[in-house]
Amino acid sequence: MKEFRLQPKILFGEDSLNYLKTLGYKRIMIVTDDVMVQLKLTELVTKNLPNNVEVKIFSKVEPNPSMETVENGLKDFVELEPDCIIALGGGSPIDACKAILYFGYELYKKLNVEKRVFFIAIPTTSGTGSEVTSYSVVTKGDRKIALAADIMLPDIALLNTEFLSGLPAKVVADTGMDVLTHALEAYVSRNANPFSSSLAMKSIKLIFENLVTHYNDRKILAPRENVQFASCLAGMAFDNSSLGINHSIAHTVGAKFHLAHGRANAILMPYIIEINTHADRKYFEISRELGLPADTIEEGKSSLLSFVRILKEKLNIEKCLKDYGIDFEDYKREIPNMLADIKKDICTAYNPNALSDEDYVRLLLKVYYGE
Repeated sequence: MKEFRLQPKILFGEDSLNYLKTLGYKRIMIVTDDVMVQLKLTELVTKNLPNNVEVKIFSKVEPNPSMETVENGLKDFVELEPDCIIALGGGSPIDACKAILYFGYELYKKLNVEKRVFFIAIPTTSGTGSEVTSYSVVTKGDRKIALAADIMLPDIALLNTEFLSGLPAKVVADTGMDVLTHALEAYVSRNANPFSSSLAMKSIKLIFENLVTHYNDRKILAPRENVQFASCLAGMAFDNSSLGINHSIAHTVGAKFHLAHGRANAILMPYIIEINTHADRKYFEISRELGLPADTIEEGKSSLLSFVRILKEKLNIEKCLKDYGIDFEDYKREIPNMLADIKKDICTAYNPNALSDEDYVRLLLKVYYGE
């Protein structure tokens, strides 16, 4: 039996933060990073909370959050025993918050404690869609570990563009390409369905129409809001259809070479589209929907590849991993480990094409040299 799930409740608009004033919880934990504190964005949350609420802010989340960080956050979670937890930030704080909840519930289970913690996710970038998914990615050593559990799905996703206007252009590029990767992989996934595909296609169109404008001027409201909507739609899509090897490879490359997740996805994207021949018809459908030349399936796929390559250029994203500056000897040495990581990654199973070890090695060499 197949399933399509719509959760969480999504609140959006300029006044969406007013929702926080209605919370009736006494102990609230906020999971975020130091940048949110330094920019005083945490104050946009705390000043909207009711009076007489005990608040603990855990702000030690780093990019690609580590298991050690999750364990430190779990200590604060156990100490406070919150009724409500709020994740504030990009994908890293939201993923860290989910992992803290995941292991917090595991601890409650061992102690025979029955408790439900109300979970609110407030994204401050438009990229991961983590505010509407039941997935979390944490780093252990030089490996990324993907967690998946319904208990990590937020109760409320609170979207507010006030957090987005000051983002650096590079962050907008990386996170925006992460959105496009989510939407493309959700659309061509072996587990796709009409519901997830509709959400994915709308997300792709919003990115096509708005990302470059948003990148060039983050102060314009309409494209900023539309890219935020695209991120959320793509999150809902892939939460119901899963992803593919664009993400599997990005996970391992990002962990081993400290490459931002969205940028890794963007560098890899055209090479993954090329190799996914079983999805050619779907790539053609996307081009047709975008109004790109698509008289034949072959032309449609070629048009999509051209769009992705041009988009990368406009966003100043490197063509290949060599251009990013990764040393080839270091990269070559890690290929066996990367291959093992890719094969274990939960995203790999739903990729349109199943690749052999030799296929993966050829692909990893191609994304390095760009040839």
